[in-house]
Amino acid sequence: MEFDSKEKYVCLVAPSFASEYEYPDFVYRLRKLGFEKVMEVTFGAKMTNLTYYSILKESIERGEKKTWIASPCPTIVNFIRVKYPHLVDNLVPGHSPMGCMGLITRKMYPKYKIVFVGPCMTKKMEAAETGTVDFVLNFRELEEIFEKKSIPERVTEDKYMIGFDKLYNDYTKIYPVSGGLSETLHYKNLLESRDILVMEGLNKLMPVFDQFKDGVYKHYKFLDILNCDGGCINGPGMISEKSVKERRRRVFKYRDYARRYEKDLGKSGLKAHAEGINFERKF
Repeated sequence: MEFDSKEKYVCLVAPSFASEYEYPDFVYRLRKLGFEKVMEVTFGAKMTNLTYYSILKESIERGEKKTWIASPCPTIVNFIRVKYPHLVDNLVPGHSPMGCMGLITRKMYPKYKIVFVGPCMTKKMEAAETGTVDFVLNFRELEEIFEKKSIPERVTEDKYMIGFDKLYNDYTKIYPVSGGLSETLHYKNLLESRDILVMEGLNKLMPVFDQFKDGVYKHYKFLDILNCDGGCINGPGMISEKSVKERRRRVFKYRDYARRYEKDLGKSGLKAHAEGINFERKF
């Protein structure tokens, strides 16, 4: 993409960035590239979780026998639409963290163009369908722009050395690892751990989809599933050859750092920031 000098841009950063880039240098580089605002998607992930919790709670209270399928992964969503259309109704009808954060950003910065940056190729399809963000770049594409614009790996100009804008949530920084959604869902008053299946990879998931009977898979009430092995931290848009284990370690290290050193920076996302926004969607 090319920046239009007549427009203002906000960058929404997927939490998987920590598995690939150094913090806070990555944020400085994005500002030097031309983004006036740089925000984490983690508050959007919190809104995804709240939406999921509400939908699952209502379903359980109705006595509905149903195995819900997590829907943040557009590859999973599109695969089910094509190969298992009878399971579309099992997809949790809520926006992904990108979608939720896009809606929040449009409310906060209505005159800005919104660019999502992450490791996923199929997020472009989701953006085209939902319109929650204007552009999607994967890390490979972003790296090409960094090189084209000669953005160094370490920025030292004071005017660019500003951290993330406004909202963030510590606990959802682990969202991109396998099981990150259910681990941050705070489901203890709603589900038991045995009610949840965490799995990734379409080859492993197809036998699961094949065994659904009348909208139910075995005894499970919720499938926390992703396409990429290890989760989004192993998406096809990554740029390095780091192992899944190393990428996972880096994500948890970043979360722990933020909890320790950024706790008092006044950047906690509040429900008030999302007031009046409907985070449900249809598939």
